[in-house]
Amino acid sequence: MAEPGKEDPYKGRFGIIRRIDDWIFTVEMAILWTFLGVSAVMVFLDVMYRRLAAPDSKVAELTARIFGIESPEAMETLTTVGPIVTGIIGVGLVYFAFWTAEARGAEPGKRSRVKPIIETIIACAALGVLGWIMIQPEVESRWFYLLLYSLCGGFWLFKQLKERAPGWIMRLVAFVIVTAVFVQITLKYFPDGYSWSKEISLIMLLWVGFLGASVCAHEGKHIQVGALKRVVPPSMSRWTEAIGYLATAAFCLFMALLGWEYAKEALQLEGRFEQTNIPDWVATIAVPAAFAMTMIRYVAAAISAILGGSYGAAPEEEAMIAATQASKKGAEG
Repeated sequence: MAEPGKEDPYKGRFGIIRRIDDWIFTVEMAILWTFLGVSAVMVFLDVMYRRLAAPDSKVAELTARIFGIESPEAMETLTTVGPIVTGIIGVGLVYFAFWTAEARGAEPGKRSRVKPIIETIIACAALGVLGWIMIQPEVESRWFYLLLYSLCGGFWLFKQLKERAPGWIMRLVAFVIVTAVFVQITLKYFPDGYSWSKEISLIMLLWVGFLGASVCAHEGKHIQVGALKRVVPPSMSRWTEAIGYLATAAFCLFMALLGWEYAKEALQLEGRFEQTNIPDWVATIAVPAAFAMTMIRYVAAAISAILGGSYGAAPEEEAMIAATQASKKGAEG
């Protein structure tokens, strides 16, 4: 929420508030990306584990249905050959992915034919080792997930420390917070096996959906009605924008209070999810938390609009406001 004429959003009377808001936004984005990635991986690993542990072959069953094969000898052959064919197709797809990345990323004349092959071998070997670890009866799913998270998180952490792009300290703090939460949930609530993945994935997707509203409020990417701006005089536009933001904030407040009543009821009932034993309030608290944060941001956007700032505005409008402020500053100089 920068003051008019200020290029640095962290300067001025509201600089510390904007900095805190950006820190919260970084944590929200870390939660969003982590939850989206983890939920997708969980569902994939659930399907993968059931296929690795199952004695039958879905490819063989599908092939038999297509070609009308009913002979027991032929079905036994298909059951043996099916996983092999599936593995070959999988390796081919992995190679195609690396080959496409090399073809598009490398400069013409410097594309390597060997690099995609080496990357495919390493990737398939790593997947094979992870699959082997996964089906070991003595390895609990919680430790497998922590291993997988450590590998992915370690790679991301190494990249951040190596590049040190702007905002990398914020991202590291967010990574530490999200990692602590993930480890706590994993050790306390992850049961053995992988069949419970859909249950916890639904909880994560609920958080992703409602936190997405708060993130969009920070980035100014909500759907906005611009017809009123063309009707009112330019001198009144900031006030109409502020009224629109405040009306949205009032709606978010109503939804936050409604969600809190629902979450409070879940707290009193002390219900839990059947497979993971996670308390019901862990999911329901996402509604009041996300709407409360969205409400605060819309109130901040209203104040910013009145002061002539660009917080909460759409990206293109924010760029126009910044350009106008820069031109005014140049004219004054």
